[in-house]
Amino acid sequence: MVPYKAASFLVLGWGIFMLAGAAVAGYFMGTAALSLLVIAAVAGTLAFSVGHFLNRGRKQAFIMALATGITLVLLLGGLTSAAFSGNPIPIDLMANAWAPSPRDVSLLVSSAMLIATVCLLVSLLIFARPIYRSFPKKQPQH
Repeated sequence: MVPYKAASFLVLGWGIFMLAGAAVAGYFMGTAALSLLVIAAVAGTLAFSVGHFLNRGRKQAFIMALATGITLVLLLGGLTSAAFSGNPIPIDLMANAWAPSPRDVSLLVSSAMLIATVCLLVSLLIFARPIYRSFPKKQPQH
């Protein structure tokens, strides 16, 4: 398999993970997860677009994937640190002992998205030279 096509599948899988994380956050947190929902939905949609253009052999899509990864590391890092540094919420052990609090769900989902984004970015940076050299010399005309 050509390296840029493998990178496109990696970016596509990351987009699916981001959209699934948005769905989990929306289900458990409701409107309290608005910033997390917007970031994850935009990232998932952008990942589908970038993955498509990577699969078509566009060098600009690879640069866009790197820029998106760096931007999302910063955004998700801010959300994760905000969720982590929030005031602890006491849990009433008699009622709703198993119900997750919105702060806990926000911390879990944003940190999972941050870890997935860092893994994507590291793998794209490690294999940047083979991916970039594997693009076709002439851009396809369609």
